[in-house]
Amino acid sequence: MTALLLALVLAGPAPAAAKGAPVVLPAGEAVSLVKHLSPEQPTVFVFLRPASSLEQAFAKELREKTGTKAGFREIHLKSGAEPVARQHEVTSTPTAIVYDRRGRLVGRSSEAGEISAMVAKAAGVMRIDWAEAGDPRLAEMEKVLGRAANSGIMRTMSLRPDWLRQIHELHKMEHQPDTALDRRTKELIATYVSALNKCRF
Repeated sequence: MTALLLALVLAGPAPAAAKGAPVVLPAGEAVSLVKHLSPEQPTVFVFLRPASSLEQAFAKELREKTGTKAGFREIHLKSGAEPVARQHEVTSTPTAIVYDRRGRLVGRSSEAGEISAMVAKAAGVMRIDWAEAGDPRLAEMEKVLGRAANSGIMRTMSLRPDWLRQIHELHKMEHQPDTALDRRTKELIATYVSALNKCRF
């Protein structure tokens, strides 16, 4: 054990990947793409044949376009019959599969413009999950508020409309006219606290 630790110390840290070098996933076996998602941002998985200079150029351009907006992973194929290609139904290369920051599939394409549009859509997904259009919880939330759920801070409560109902009742009580502070003073205090916390709400 001591000899192993000494060898590791003498060897130094593992070499880092070259700057700008893509992360390459194995192609010889089935791979769960969601286990390789980039944390807190969209991820683009590009299936390509590295022997093709055109496909390499396509992947490089795509990687440069997405920049810091998305994580970028490559899966190198030789024949297209590899287990990972069959698993993800990739029948032609290059093909990109895009996931949003929550690990939901946005789409797949072989067109650079479509891929860029999918990355932009995936990047627009909020960090905090909330009910989307068509979700009955969103309708329940709008019923509680008595208006459309267009405020981000209120919409974060859309997954738990039962909690929102209680918070909304407290909020209404807070603005009753028979309290020691008038509404204007309360709003000034709330604005000041938000500024201290660097909160835009």
